[in-house]
Amino acid sequence: MVTFEDKATSILNVFEDCTRDQQNEVLQRLLLKCKPLQLRVLYNELKPLLAVDFAATLPPELTERIFSFLTSEDLCHVACCSKVWRDRANNDMIWLHLCKLQNWQHYGTITDLSSERPFSPNQTNLATSLSSPTFSFDSVVSSTGLQETCKWKQTYMRAHHLDKNWETGRYRVAPLLRGHKEQVTCIDCDDTLLVSGSSDTTVRIWNVFTGECIHKLEEHTDSVTCLKMKKNLLVTGCADSIVRVFDAKTARCRNALHGHTSGVDCICFDGRTIISASSDHSLRVWTLPEGVCRQILRGHTDDIQFVITFNHLAASAAWDNTVKLWDTTKGLCLHTLQGHTEVVYCCQFDNSIVVSGGGDETLRIWDTATGMCKQTLYGHKGEVYCLQYNSEIIASGASDSTVIIWNHRGECLNIMQEHIGVVRCLCLHGNKLITGGDRKKIVVWNAKNGNLLNVVHRNPSLLHVMWVSDTRLITASPESPGVITILSYW
Repeated sequence: MVTFEDKATSILNVFEDCTRDQQNEVLQRLLLKCKPLQLRVLYNELKPLLAVDFAATLPPELTERIFSFLTSEDLCHVACCSKVWRDRANNDMIWLHLCKLQNWQHYGTITDLSSERPFSPNQTNLATSLSSPTFSFDSVVSSTGLQETCKWKQTYMRAHHLDKNWETGRYRVAPLLRGHKEQVTCIDCDDTLLVSGSSDTTVRIWNVFTGECIHKLEEHTDSVTCLKMKKNLLVTGCADSIVRVFDAKTARCRNALHGHTSGVDCICFDGRTIISASSDHSLRVWTLPEGVCRQILRGHTDDIQFVITFNHLAASAAWDNTVKLWDTTKGLCLHTLQGHTEVVYCCQFDNSIVVSGGGDETLRIWDTATGMCKQTLYGHKGEVYCLQYNSEIIASGASDSTVIIWNHRGECLNIMQEHIGVVRCLCLHGNKLITGGDRKKIVVWNAKNGNLLNVVHRNPSLLHVMWVSDTRLITASPESPGVITILSYW
């Protein structure tokens, strides 16, 4: 009796003996004899056989173009498919594009997160969650023969981890920096050295990583009111009316700049030019290394509250309810911005606009070129103490405990309520907005939609000044004796 196996073998042998055209004819006839369910079985068998690995077949440029439409999550799934797909997805141009979408490209150019140092191991590290903020790159490339992970993919991975640390509240708290006998009035940092000035007439220079006080500067004869550090040069302003310049590495006083007749309240410094504002109602422009006063800017009729610079221009906000825009090279007052009915506490400007906030509960947007007020922003119900803007939004904090996000047309986008008491300081940093206020509270917000991301609960003291970098948050308390807190998100 002829079995099925014998019949199948005979048919296959006859099929193999046919020419290519004859085989095609036989297949067509067989398909016409098949039932729908049989055709479905046939289709399922043929589908994987007919699949084409386009990543292995197409030129790399076309594959790169196709993969450029994928998200970072999609690309990670792609990399798990095969060695070829991983190699095609491991492309610097693709990952650089994704970094640009998140405004993270500076992590691969200006700031190198791969060389970012964590706290010293001998410090006590605390975190708000069980997860450590430290990034660990567990590479399996060396043992598998795969291509090394490309630079911009590594950059994206580190930046994503850092962003999640800020969003979820993963950070470490360094031991408090103690040493000042009275309140800390001002701080500045270059991510390696931290400098602090105090009402106890001293300036201290700290190692950010170890918390060690490296130098104590005792040349001042009154409260240190302001300071700035740039390129290892430290400039301080003091209530004794003297501006001093120190070498931050050696603590040697290079210059003592005399000229103001009252205490120095504000300092701006770009590495060569110093702009100082004093209770004598004047600003002075000094140049280094000569230490010569090039310009004296007079015009305010009351104390100057705030000074900020942009290129060769400076803006000063004062208790005479005005903001003055100065050309620091020519010593000219370009515009006097009048409109606020109370003291102007804060401002920021560029070539296009000046934004100011004052004790009259309003913000104003001015035209830099003409000095005309373009918009008055109403929304706060208390004095506006701090503001900052970027290309998309304006953020402001006030004594009414609120933070408001505005667009550049002056429209209120979000009113954020989480603080208790005055919002003292804020910082727009990428897609994040960090705000600090009374009751020890620091809040991290999504700057785009105003959503609350995280409240820093471990800040151990009140705060009135704040410094923010990509990986650190440093605050100083208004209490006596003054203490400084360093939070590391890396």
